[in-house]
Amino acid sequence: MKRETDPTRLLHDLLDRLERQADRTRRITARPGQAFASSDARDRLVATLTGARDAGTIAVEWDRDAPHLIARVVLRDAEALYRHLGRTPAADQRIAAINGLGAYQPHTDVGRELQDEMARVWAEGKTYLGLAPIATDDALKLIRVADAAFTVFEGGPLPLRTRSARLLGDSKAMERMLPKFLAFLKLKGRLDPHLTRDEALTFLGLAKFPQPVLIAGPIALNGVNAAGLTYLGLPPDAIADVALTGSVRSILTIENLESFHRHVRECRADADVVIYCGGFPAQGVLGALRHIADLAGVVKLYHWGDIDVGGIRIGRFLEASLPYAILPHLMTPTLATARGRKATPAKELSNFPAESAFSALACFLASDGAHWLEQEVLDPKSV
Repeated sequence: MKRETDPTRLLHDLLDRLERQADRTRRITARPGQAFASSDARDRLVATLTGARDAGTIAVEWDRDAPHLIARVVLRDAEALYRHLGRTPAADQRIAAINGLGAYQPHTDVGRELQDEMARVWAEGKTYLGLAPIATDDALKLIRVADAAFTVFEGGPLPLRTRSARLLGDSKAMERMLPKFLAFLKLKGRLDPHLTRDEALTFLGLAKFPQPVLIAGPIALNGVNAAGLTYLGLPPDAIADVALTGSVRSILTIENLESFHRHVRECRADADVVIYCGGFPAQGVLGALRHIADLAGVVKLYHWGDIDVGGIRIGRFLEASLPYAILPHLMTPTLATARGRKATPAKELSNFPAESAFSALACFLASDGAHWLEQEVLDPKSV
């Protein structure tokens, strides 16, 4: 054990070790340093430790060979040492911090879940999302950010800074807590763990301005027939006003924009609906898929994306987000081997859910024969 020459740090270390120790009956000792930069430093250590001894907090053992030096100190009365140092025991800090969390009453399920999880972990003497019980103010800010992010507005989604200014009185309050907030959502399964910051904001409807949903097919908007258009770009809050003008044979999501443009121009059948996915789909895309699938009844949903780790995870994300089966389109190991490029096995896909329609591709990408294929290499084909 390192010999400490700073007497205050040495005394705090005794209590730190006590708080980490499961068996409170074990004796806690420390050996002060005996090599000093100056005699004043030595005298300060001796004076501080003998003062603590006189307060009944520790016992002091002197060095037999050098009687002017302290060989060892032994923790004698922890409560007295806490008072002597003006320090609050960790258990009392945790109780006060947990009670402090109750100063704010969350109004969303996400805020309440975060508050409950924070209190539970703190009660175990651990940090949560890098926040210790002494960081109650930051924890409360984080809970308020969770509430602000999931507050629903009648006029449609609000971008991050507008929402932050309106609900928290500070346009950048949400951004300051964003890394911890997104980490919490991913930890609890509310966000795909592989989403980037921008993808996560888009998914949550917190991007500066939600991107329009690009959609082609037999649809009408507020009674205006758009089936003859190559595609339509709709704000997410207008999806509920979409109606069908005819039967739907299939619904296809396409990951990349160029492939979407080619498909809707070159090979979309009249009864097919095609929606641009834009990587990991935002809430607006998922809302459009649910709305149209519900209007159409039982139809087949397909996804066409890159044959790589990201493309497979997008397919799985769609499966997990929608109450419909998702079938891969133009996504097979045979195509990837023939038209793609050799890739390093993606071992992170080894435990891909076996029930997924993308599991065969995941096994392929995790194997020594893995090939990656960008969807733009292929010509579009009707499903």
